[in-house]
Amino acid sequence: MEAIRSLNTHEIRRRQIWTDDGVRLDVRYLGHDRAPCVLLAHGFGQTQHAWETTARYLAASGWQAVSYDARGHGNSDRAPHNRYDFEQFVEDFRRVCSSLPHPPLLIGASMGGLTALLAHSEKPIADLRALVLVDIAPRWDDKGVEAMLAFMRQHPKGFESLDDAREAVRNFLPHRRSGATAEGLRRNLREGEDGRWYWHWDPAMLALAEKSRNLQSRLKSAARKLKKPTLLVSGGKSELISEEHVQEFLKLAPDAEHVEVPDASHMVAGDVNDRFLQATVPFLRKHTVEGESK
Repeated sequence: MEAIRSLNTHEIRRRQIWTDDGVRLDVRYLGHDRAPCVLLAHGFGQTQHAWETTARYLAASGWQAVSYDARGHGNSDRAPHNRYDFEQFVEDFRRVCSSLPHPPLLIGASMGGLTALLAHSEKPIADLRALVLVDIAPRWDDKGVEAMLAFMRQHPKGFESLDDAREAVRNFLPHRRSGATAEGLRRNLREGEDGRWYWHWDPAMLALAEKSRNLQSRLKSAARKLKKPTLLVSGGKSELISEEHVQEFLKLAPDAEHVEVPDASHMVAGDVNDRFLQATVPFLRKHTVEGESK
């Protein structure tokens, strides 16, 4: 890793990957193309830009950071006929993994972590070197999910201005160290033909999220099957994952490790990225070296 640390760490490369049902996934690469890969999978309602600071740090530290917009999010296509099924997200994850030259290390937040857990534990298995699951477990607080969905259901007619959107985010995430910036909002909203600003994600996905509880038995089974090194990073102020959920996961996957970031909510990396990296990078470094020695 040391020999390639200074090469191509600022150059973002992009690629389009097509799924079997014709959805185009937007993928970004940062770091040397021969470096060990860290695949970054974002949460529901986010885009790959949620990993911007993390990706740049990883690239500067000797990894290649690979991220993608899940279908219905960001620059990737929306699903045909606005119909979404969680299996599609799992298959998309497998498709991105298969496009990489070697099994990646995985950092998956919320939906991204659930997707990776199923793709890695159910056939056909997506091979991963190690997994970092960010504030997600096979079971979670339904009230926290409902609060998130309630926020996402607000403003179906968009925002009159970016300032209005910034105020909505500030009210939903009052604990954030700094408020949403204009640049950050432009990455997460699109300007409609009517001049109003709309979230980047497809509203049709909300119906899928409302059924997410149906996945919990499958996720428990997937956790039992975990064989690769796994780190659960939880937020000490998480609205979704409590200590009870963490302990339940650790019983299902007794070889997994756990780190809590005390002053973070469910959006751990977005809340305190420096502390998130402190919790995560030693694990990544250890299993990158072990993987290269095998």
